[in-house]
Amino acid sequence: MVIDLFSKALETPQSLPEPLVKANKMMVENIEKMMVFHMNSLKAYMDIGINQMRAAAEINDVKSWQDFYRRQGEIAQTVQQKMLNDARLMSDLAARFKTEMDGLTKTSLEDALLKAA
Repeated sequence: MVIDLFSKALETPQSLPEPLVKANKMMVENIEKMMVFHMNSLKAYMDIGINQMRAAAEINDVKSWQDFYRRQGEIAQTVQQKMLNDARLMSDLAARFKTEMDGLTKTSLEDALLKAA
């Protein structure tokens, strides 16, 4: 029965409403931007971690241990700043997407109201 419904729907091709197509494209673009952002961010954090492991592997005496230990505060600040910056960038990305979707919704609603009048 469900297959019959899909078959009948496909027999009479109809185009999707333009606002829906635009919304789908905007969604895909936003997801792509977020994925690229997350992949770049993950790589940066992984690089920091790998560099820390390499630096720890170079410890061979008390002086090198002390040097490593002193740098940890700087590394922590770097990671903290990166996390804050990443959070801000993600927030900006979400806000831009919301603004675009709001604009599309407003335009679609105005068009629908004009057609209904």
